[in-house]
Amino acid sequence: MLAALCITEPGRRWLSRRRRPPEVRAEVVTAGSGRFVQITAEIGRDGEPDWAAVRRAAGREAGRLLLPAGVLPPAESRITPFAGRALSRRMMENAGLALLQAVGMHPRLVQIGVYDPQAVYPDLSLRFLPYAADVRVATARPERYAQQRYVAMTEFGAALAVTDIRSADPSVMDGSLLLFAPDGPPEGFGRPLQAKGLLLSALPCDKALRYGESASSGRMGMVVGYRPRVPAALAAACPPGCRIEDFMAGLYELSGVKELADAPPEFLRIGGRLLALKDAAWRLAGLDIGISV
Repeated sequence: MLAALCITEPGRRWLSRRRRPPEVRAEVVTAGSGRFVQITAEIGRDGEPDWAAVRRAAGREAGRLLLPAGVLPPAESRITPFAGRALSRRMMENAGLALLQAVGMHPRLVQIGVYDPQAVYPDLSLRFLPYAADVRVATARPERYAQQRYVAMTEFGAALAVTDIRSADPSVMDGSLLLFAPDGPPEGFGRPLQAKGLLLSALPCDKALRYGESASSGRMGMVVGYRPRVPAALAAACPPGCRIEDFMAGLYELSGVKELADAPPEFLRIGGRLLALKDAAWRLAGLDIGISV
């Protein structure tokens, strides 16, 4: 079950002058079809919560505790921040399919790229064959794509192009309308690309944002986060200070709120701003709506 930390200012203690450790309390909160543990910790006189008490309250979830943005526990606390990626991976795929369906381009005009150096996501390329006649994979382990190449030919009548990145440069992906790099782009993708599409990643939020800060007009915009479509009541349950994307990722991965991945994301985070998925689709279709991605 997901456990999330909230940091609060201490209340006034009028009845005692004794120095007591800051209070830490935990409660189980319902969120959608699941539940999570919300740990509320007061700040002590040293400006820090009682990290030992926080760890006890988190129990076995201390190794993947959802923390408020900017809060970093000391190393000796043995508390590790949550960095789930399962929801991002599903959202990345759902967003890609929704964008291709919304654009409605003829498959013969669409090129899709998948950068998968360790061949961790071999089936990802197959999901886009109905929408793109040219699907290219760049990997250091091309032999792991043998089954996918066979399926592409027998089921779709398509030749899945698999390139060994040990003997090729990133330009093999130039021209992609959508480029999928679940674990982030290689260093060579820092240069301008010959494309006006989007690069979709599935990195943990903090790492993804560092990549996304370098995205600018004239480069392939990098999608560094996804905001699922959620009821207002579920969004309101997000613990104060926590990023809502991380909260949703935790509910999906640790609390079994699987309905979060049933639909495409409502918003894409590109660099430091949110863009509606429909606006990104219009951009890909070549409509000039005054938004650069």
